[in-house]
Amino acid sequence: YSGYPDCRPDFIAAFEYLASLATKAGVEGRPLRIFAPLLPLTKAGIIRLGRELGVDYGLTHSCYDPIGAVACGRCDSCLIRRKGFHEAGVVDPIAYAIP
Repeated sequence: YSGYPDCRPDFIAAFEYLASLATKAGVEGRPLRIFAPLLPLTKAGIIRLGRELGVDYGLTHSCYDPIGAVACGRCDSCLIRRKGFHEAGVVDPIAYAIP
C-alpha cells in the first residue's frame, strides 16, 4: 500500500464490516461489498493497467494541493505519482505542469 492507512486490505474489510452494522441494507442482510481491484497493484502496475485500458492520464492528477487545476508537484500524492510513472517507464503527460 502507498502509505495511506485507508489503502490497506484490513481497513477495507473493517469498513465493509462497519457498513454491515451501520446501514439499513446491512442490517437487513444485504451487506455492502467494497471492491478494490487496484489495491494489490503498485502505482507502476496501476499506470501500466490504465494504459492497457486506454486511460488518458492527461486528464488526471492526484494532487492534494493543486494550484488551480495544476498539480503542485510537491505533495506526497504528486511524488508517488511521479515515482509510479518513472517505474512504469511511462512519461507522465502532466509532468510538464509540475514545477
